Amino acid sequence: MRYLVLSVGLLLASMGQATAGVAYVPPTVAAADTVAAPEDLREDATALLTAVRDKDVDGLAKWFAPRVMTISAGLELSRPRANDTIGPFKTAASLVAQLAQNTGGDWDVPPDVDVAAFLTKMELDFIEQSLTDGQAWGRDPMVKDAICSYAFEAYDLKAVGRAATALGIESSGFRSVLKEQVLRDAPKTTGKPLATFTPGQLYALDYDTDTPTGWTAFHLPEGGVGFAKVGGDDLGVPYVSGLCFRQNKAGDWVVVAQAATGL
Repeated sequence: MRYLVLSVGLLLASMGQATAGVAYVPPTVAAADTVAAPEDLREDATALLTAVRDKDVDGLAKWFAPRVMTISAGLELSRPRANDTIGPFKTAASLVAQLAQNTGGDWDVPPDVDVAAFLTKMELDFIEQSLTDGQAWGRDPMVKDAICSYAFEAYDLKAVGRAATALGIESSGFRSVLKEQVLRDAPKTTGKPLATFTPGQLYALDYDTDTPTGWTAFHLPEGGVGFAKVGGDDLGVPYVSGLCFRQNKAGDWVVVAQAATGL
């Protein structure tokens, strides 16, 4: 998901040694709260996207509320998200620069770089990705009466924390399956079936067990390790990243929140 793809590899080196054979209860994750975006929202979002692609920073300011909520989260699923409100903005450049600090992106600013140009590119890239990445429109409980370019998936943070503690792993190491998957005792199709994973649950990855390409190792809820023939596109994680819109008094759909997940 957007900048998160760059972050996951950095995370693996910090994962603790898991406790083998420990049972845990897979936390439940709710179905995404999707909605059908009205046509006028799609039209206004397209106008914002056009301004972004034209690099028209002054022009895009029209599509943002005077004050914008920033929602930030880390990769650890047991930690709650944080939010803040920024604005009003004196200039469009100030708007873009402040929002660029909540994109989940890489903050290793190259030496001798034009910081303003760097921040502008980060935010414009974020907006474009938010409006073109193919996610379903939906709701976020942190942004009342808004429609977002993503759909929030609710889950019990404490349940994830308990499962992570039992296994001795980081709470970032949980994934859901997007369709039913058979777990086997070896990373091969002839392996003995051990369990079946179904959508709607968060299962713990086993980073300490080597697997051949195309296979993923999981901690089994009843204890032990199982293997599924799945790749990254077959797995989900309840991270959110994107923009939330609400209609203003003039009837225009404007951005009222920007959500991002990063290290």
